[in-house]
Formats: sequence, C-alpha cells, structure tokens
Amino acid sequence: MAKLELENSGQVFSLEERAEYTLGRSDPATHSFPDIDLAPFGALDAGVSRRHAKITRLGGGRYYIMDLASTNYTHVNGEKLEAFEPRPLADGDEIYMGTLKLVFRA
Repeated sequence: MAKLELENSGQVFSLEERAEYTLGRSDPATHSFPDIDLAPFGALDAGVSRRHAKITRLGGGRYYIMDLASTNYTHVNGEKLEAFEPRPLADGDEIYMGTLKLVFRA
C-alpha cells in the first residue's frame, strides 16, 4: 500500500484511492483545496505552496512526483526537481516541500 508519512507527526496519507493527488496547503481565501492538505502541519511556516506538487500512479504501481512550479521547490533525496518534470518514486524516498519532510512508502 503506497503512502506518505509526515516526519515526526505520526500522520500518514494513503495514496491508494486515486491515481493522482495534489499536495499543498489549503487557503479558503483563494479557494485552494489540495487533495492532501498540509496546512494543519505547519505548511505555511515550512514554505509549502498552495499547489506545491502532484503525485501520480501509473500502470504497474509506479508512482511519480512532479513539482508544480512551487515557490520553495520540491526535493527528493536532496535533488531539486525541475517544475513539471515527473520523477519516479521508490520506497523510502525523502520528499521535502519547502522544509516539510515526507517519506514515500510503497
């Protein structure tokens, strides 16, 4: 079962129900409501954009992450992602959105 674990929080987000998830922080003033809302976990202070990244599941259970031209970038295992360039994910990959850390589990 694929999921994202939010470091030091015990929070787990399942990636099984749909083929695509947007990650970011909600902002009712701009009608921004991502599929995985990181606002309750300090996303604003961590530099997470309203629409920060997207995770997509393709055939064969392969998962990809793509930065959505976020202000503070998305990094996977220390590598900065270029905007709109999908990158494959593997079990244990560390994802930083701004300074917020998540771990991908497959």
